[in-house]
Amino acid sequence: MTQRKKYIIDRKFQLKAAFSVIGVTAAISLIIIAAIAASIVYNNDKINNIYEIENNIFQLMQDTTINCSDNGNFGDMSVMLQKNHEQNQYNIIKIIHYNRLLLVSLVLCVVFQGIILFIMIIKITHRISGPVYVMSGYMKEIIDGRLPSPRNLRDKDGFKDFYELFRDMVEALREREGKHHHKDK
Repeated sequence: MTQRKKYIIDRKFQLKAAFSVIGVTAAISLIIIAAIAASIVYNNDKINNIYEIENNIFQLMQDTTINCSDNGNFGDMSVMLQKNHEQNQYNIIKIIHYNRLLLVSLVLCVVFQGIILFIMIIKITHRISGPVYVMSGYMKEIIDGRLPSPRNLRDKDGFKDFYELFRDMVEALREREGKHHHKDK
């Protein structure tokens, strides 16, 4: 049996189903992203304030150390302060960078999730739309006065029970037409 290559058969139904699920998922994801983004922006702002305050304190202490008489302790303290200051500055910048990277990664994951969901929904609805499309074609043949010879559905198609009932109906019509045609002779 040949497999159809066209996945969007019932455009209105399939796209409506896909965009409905994607829309709900996107709305929930956007709420989560907005909450996380607000938290990251708030935390980055607090970290930046800490950075500026710590830098001002360090500058003040360094200026005080330079201006005071050197007992030996102030020199050691200045070196220690400078190392701590540089480590704090590095850690703060690293945290800010990590927060931004986390936010961008989250947004990309949501977009990727939306694309995967869209593809999955189109494939799932294809398994529904395919049999409906086939039966619609057969119904048109019946309306035009011809009795179709329904083929089997694909293994993963939906509506198999309904399709079998449809095939039984076509067979019953064929038998009636045969009996009716046989009586006329």
